[in-house]
Amino acid sequence: MSVKSITKTRWAIEPDRVTVYPNGLSFILAAVLAVLYAGLFFVFISYANMGFTVTVPVVAFFVFILLLFWLQGYTHVTFDNRTQQMRKYLFGFIPVKTIPLAKLHAINPVSNLAGSYNYRAFSTDNKYGKGTIVSCRYTKADDPNAIAFVELAIPAIYAFLPEEEDGISETSALITDYRYFSGTNGIYTMKNKKIGALILGGFLIFWAVWIVFTGAMSDTGARYLVILILLGMGLVFVNAAYTKVIIDTNNQTLQRTGPTGWGNKVYNLHDFTGFQTIRQTMNFIYSGTEVQMYFAAREANKEDVITLQNFRSSGQIERFLQEMYQIMGPIAVRNV
Repeated sequence: MSVKSITKTRWAIEPDRVTVYPNGLSFILAAVLAVLYAGLFFVFISYANMGFTVTVPVVAFFVFILLLFWLQGYTHVTFDNRTQQMRKYLFGFIPVKTIPLAKLHAINPVSNLAGSYNYRAFSTDNKYGKGTIVSCRYTKADDPNAIAFVELAIPAIYAFLPEEEDGISETSALITDYRYFSGTNGIYTMKNKKIGALILGGFLIFWAVWIVFTGAMSDTGARYLVILILLGMGLVFVNAAYTKVIIDTNNQTLQRTGPTGWGNKVYNLHDFTGFQTIRQTMNFIYSGTEVQMYFAAREANKEDVITLQNFRSSGQIERFLQEMYQIMGPIAVRNV
């Protein structure tokens, strides 16, 4: 078994159970740390005049850390058709999460700002939350292991799920008071949280102007580059604050308009192909979930995408999508 195969997602498909092992990288990290710790320990005992009572606790601490990394590699998630439960076993034997398969919403990719992604299982109670990690982290969309996971493991898991009822229950209740849109007579404007963008944009522009008039920084090319960057970023935020997304159900269009014209687009609602939620993380810290809308591009065999909003909670996302579905009407064929 190669080192690369150890780091990839592994799974075992049985007639009544699918077991997924997403943390193979922990084995490699444990091996690397073992070599590093061995070198540090050699230096420690060679140059530090420490007694036995000091050496043993240090070694025990290093061994404990290595053991945690090694055991993390055995963490797995089982989808059991006999018990109709999804269970996560920390270190391979400690059950830490249980979800009935009847409440398993989907297994979806989750991306981060660095461009990598992994797959997570989401429950119907928290469709857009943190989810349960069921795959390793991938950096390429065409990763062979990711493709095999989608084509083999996920369908085997979905085969255990109870059949969904017909209809879209989330949109059955009529919304009379829109939370994220304003407007009437078939024209709806998405509400924009402009205060934060204006503050940040104004702050960046202020610093650019301050550098210009105070002579801060030496009179070099770097000074002018910093000024241009600050001004450019400031204008981007100001433009975003006044950018509007308007849904015109009379003309069946969705348009994005801004004061500078940057990124202005008009989409035909009949070209709508679906929504996608992208969970964003920065340095492994959750930074929000983007709701993106996809349209078929008529001039090319591809799709156009527009980012609508960024939310922090699953409830906000569900409410926003409910309003979108109701405004768009029959055109809103769900494809989340």
